[in-house]
Amino acid sequence: MKKAPFLVIAVVFALITSCKKDDVSSVILQSTEYRLQAVGPNGITGTVTFTEDSDGKTEVLVELEDGSSVAVHPAYIRFNTAEEGGAIALTLNPCECKVSTTTVSKLDVGTSISYEGLLQLDGHVSIHNTPEDYTVISAANIGVNAN
Repeated sequence: MKKAPFLVIAVVFALITSCKKDDVSSVILQSTEYRLQAVGPNGITGTVTFTEDSDGKTEVLVELEDGSSVAVHPAYIRFNTAEEGGAIALTLNPCECKVSTTTVSKLDVGTSISYEGLLQLDGHVSIHNTPEDYTVISAANIGVNAN
């Protein structure tokens, strides 16, 4: 039984020393945040943050501030302003427990899009009530539409 602590220490040491510096994920280069505005009487607020990484991808983080922490809210980047509405450019992962993270490198139609491309997009982010009720409850103009 006295070998068990030694074995645990040996395994932990092997795991720690086997990590390479190459295992470190990409470096964050820059970030832009947009404010989600409540839409309608059941609207919620929050933020959408685009973060560029050194791999040429963009992480889109949606953080909701109000509403239920158990609800699932579909999230999209759409063309045009929030006031105009528009077709879906990019389907984001749904907000679960008030948060959604999606790694982006292409629009839904397969066209590549970079961090800079998202900052120049004629678009907006829309958050919907539930998967069954697509009422928009929160939106933020992004890209060239941001104020």
